[in-house]
Amino acid sequence: MEAEKESVKCQICGREVSLEEIYDWSGLKICEDCYFEKSSPVKTCDPWAVYSAKKFIEAAGVKAEENLTETQKAIYNLVKSKERITVEELSRELNVSRQELETQIAILRHLELIKGRKEGDKIYIVPFKNKS
Repeated sequence: MEAEKESVKCQICGREVSLEEIYDWSGLKICEDCYFEKSSPVKTCDPWAVYSAKKFIEAAGVKAEENLTETQKAIYNLVKSKERITVEELSRELNVSRQELETQIAILRHLELIKGRKEGDKIYIVPFKNKS
């Protein structure tokens, strides 16, 4: 019978992981996913990511909308249908955490499907282009 591996909880997300899969981040014991998020956060305004996304889509010979995850499709379709929506409203309507939502919004921005637009003191997520 194989001995049980010792596990610990990630101090960010709370997921149980084996000791071999734990990382130290500023004194916190965290899982690989949280480590990756902390060490390489996705940035909305990233010209290199936009360039890379365009090249990938061109090489694949498909439309950006055809390669979206279910969460990305839900965000994109909701933004298109509402024409403008805040991140808070998106989070509530889709039941997605703000952190996850911001990551997905950044990816959709890199694909030039949605963008942020400031109106007064609020920032709205809007379709990247108004397609007629």
